[in-house]
Amino acid sequence: MSKRKLLAAFKPYLFIAPAFVFLGTFTIFPILHTFYTSFFRWGVLSPEPVFIGLANYLEAVSSPVFWQVWRNTLLYSICTVVGTVLLGLMLALLANNEKIRGQAFFRTSLFYPHVLPWAVAAMVWMWMFQPRRGLINNLFDLRIDWLRNAAYALPALIIVAIWKGTGFNFLLFLSGLQSIPKEFYEAAELETNSWWHKFRYITWPMLSPTTFVVLLLAIIGSFQSVDLVYIMTQGGPANRTNVIIYYIYQQGIASWRLGYGSALSFLLFTILLALTVVYLVSMEKRVHYDR
Repeated sequence: MSKRKLLAAFKPYLFIAPAFVFLGTFTIFPILHTFYTSFFRWGVLSPEPVFIGLANYLEAVSSPVFWQVWRNTLLYSICTVVGTVLLGLMLALLANNEKIRGQAFFRTSLFYPHVLPWAVAAMVWMWMFQPRRGLINNLFDLRIDWLRNAAYALPALIIVAIWKGTGFNFLLFLSGLQSIPKEFYEAAELETNSWWHKFRYITWPMLSPTTFVVLLLAIIGSFQSVDLVYIMTQGGPANRTNVIIYYIYQQGIASWRLGYGSALSFLLFTILLALTVVYLVSMEKRVHYDR
């Protein structure tokens, strides 16, 4: 093979080589290094890494706090995913109605919470949840210590997460709705003028690719709540708001147990990877890409 043909054959790979270097450096290598570190005792009490096999994993699954953290995480994840997806869809259907005035303001105000940093959103809601001078208690004449009461702390975090995450899902759903040809609705009106009929047989099937992406991003995003927990509750009271990502921070960084934190991180990675694969396989036949 001549040099010119050899160069032509490898030229496409040269263009994508930077992307592979970036992927390997910032994704694949950290995952492999985390997996490797999880087999060692490494921290303040053990400055030098000591190989201990599966001890970190066994410690995790035998810890009651670990399972309590996972229960909190699943409850938080399910509520935030369902809340942000349903609210985002309903608001997008409302904003897609051309008869409504002030759509620009409506869309901007809904998306604005998503633009705010988590730290800013958490500080604002901490003030709103104050037991004495907070807006929510004064508005509804309540006497609830939202962030220190074990029964209300996690629901308070869920409310904040839904408020902040709905705007992004709303924007994705709205873009999906606006890409549906209007001719389909005009043809459907020849048979029926039922809103539910058009939503069930036109809107929902045509919106399935967008719904697929929204659900996947919402599920992954629901596990990334370390900022919210760190600022508002720090996992309390009594670990009632401690979720897995914050628990990893506590053990791996705050307590400087790098080996144990790596084991927790790799367990989370494995579970998220499995959930993603199951979701992709189960949704493959339910998504309609042809229009």
